[in-house]
Amino acid sequence: HYKSHGIQWVWKPNTNILEAPGFAQWLEAHLQNGVRTLIVGGCTTTSCVRLSSQAVQRQYGDQGLQVVVDLSLCGARTDNYDPVQTLRDRKLVRIYGDAAVGRSAVELAVAQMREAGVEVVDSYNWDPP
Repeated sequence: HYKSHGIQWVWKPNTNILEAPGFAQWLEAHLQNGVRTLIVGGCTTTSCVRLSSQAVQRQYGDQGLQVVVDLSLCGARTDNYDPVQTLRDRKLVRIYGDAAVGRSAVELAVAQMREAGVEVVDSYNWDPP
């Protein structure tokens, strides 16, 4: 990870945050300090957010970490919300088969994240319990 103006940040060169230099060390340090929830947001719900959230949940879930995707912090192209567009995308149809019928790419990504143990919420409640 890097630090600039007192703010820590990670450069993510591809769709999987676990491959970003320094991310694993940063996360492991926070886990050792008792952090048990990682909130994820990003530009592309159907790509980076989906892949990274699942990878982190698989890698660190058994250490007590719960990855939460906050959809209010995520984005996607307009056509990724359109179920008709899903059926025009051969890759999505190949990946999801019959599950693609009547569902948008975003809905499919959300379903895939949930199946991997990622909690997906419309908006995370930032107020302490």
